[in-house]
Amino acid sequence: MELAGIVGKPNVGKSTMFSAMTLAPIEIANYPFTTIKPNRGVSYLRIKCVCKELGVKDNPKNSKCINGVRFIPIELIDCPGIIRGAHEGRGLGLQFLDEIRQASALIVVADAAGATDPDGNPVKPGTSDPIEDVKLVEEELDYWLEGLLASDWQRICRIVENRVGELEDELYKKFSGLRISMEMIHETIQDLSLDPNHPSRWSKEKLHEFITELRKRSKPIIVAANKIDMLEAEDGVKRLKEAGYEVIPVSAEAERILRLAAEKNLINYLPGDSDFEIIDDSKLNPAQRRALEMIRENVLKKWGSTGVQETVNRAYFNLLQYIPVYPVEDPEKLTDHDGNVLPDVYIVPKGSTPRDLAYMIHTDLGKTFLYAIDARRKVRLGEDYKLKWGDIISIVSASRRA
Repeated sequence: MELAGIVGKPNVGKSTMFSAMTLAPIEIANYPFTTIKPNRGVSYLRIKCVCKELGVKDNPKNSKCINGVRFIPIELIDCPGIIRGAHEGRGLGLQFLDEIRQASALIVVADAAGATDPDGNPVKPGTSDPIEDVKLVEEELDYWLEGLLASDWQRICRIVENRVGELEDELYKKFSGLRISMEMIHETIQDLSLDPNHPSRWSKEKLHEFITELRKRSKPIIVAANKIDMLEAEDGVKRLKEAGYEVIPVSAEAERILRLAAEKNLINYLPGDSDFEIIDDSKLNPAQRRALEMIRENVLKKWGSTGVQETVNRAYFNLLQYIPVYPVEDPEKLTDHDGNVLPDVYIVPKGSTPRDLAYMIHTDLGKTFLYAIDARRKVRLGEDYKLKWGDIISIVSASRRA
């Protein structure tokens, strides 16, 4: 499955966000380069489960269902902080750029309150520009990709113009391991009206434009505008949206506190909720009570949520274009072979077919695939059917039929 990476300059709250998403035991502190190596963790996508719609009690195996809300595990990667000059090795740049190649979408954490300078050092809130936080990541990625291509560009031009090879093939090989597809390369060349037969004629500006557009396609960005619990963040969120970015207002620290409080049974709270309920007020000390009330007033009531869960959902459902599908063995009872009702949810790329789903479940199931059944409509589906959000699918194969 494709990964979303959490990126940004140091000290904007990346590690706090990662901890809030995963509750992973990573170090969080108020200084640059707290994260010195990439961290991986499991977070969850939140969707409305079909169990309530169908009036059944489910028995999830690969996910969780809490009061009709299904939480589906996915993996996230948190990369070291990136600063200006990372593509030249400044800071932890080369390590960051080497790790980011694994990501197919980027959650760029920006300091919406403008409380950190370009190197991640604390400054007076409102004095730094959150738009620059995002531009920094974009520009360093562009410089890095451009540098990778520049080292081989003349050779590629000779191969193409001597008709020894095709430009798209050569670029695909050059960018192997970066999750850049042949289709992305082809579409970028076409959309920019570039001549694929004479790449040596591309101007320096056109080559840079090609790299920028290819990066946008291969590493789409969503901006987590962090620190919305601070007054100065309201203007920062507005400016980021006006700059044309897809922006989610976020308070990673508020989400982390709420998840920890829920884990200790102090409150009822599910990631993505617009409020929480105190279970037993007597168990809270005055400091905890004040912290929770500040979160309620400054974050939840003002912004609707902490934004953390929405960021994860948007990254996987909007940027990476995944959809949830429920595979079952028995289309009548909606169960697997052990009798578990709606046991699994698979996150599949948009445009996937029942055969694709069969291969995801088991290779043999894909190889012996015959057809699928839509358990809702009780109709037979061919292998060219495009799966839809929330489909409940039963796979019929030669092995299962036998």
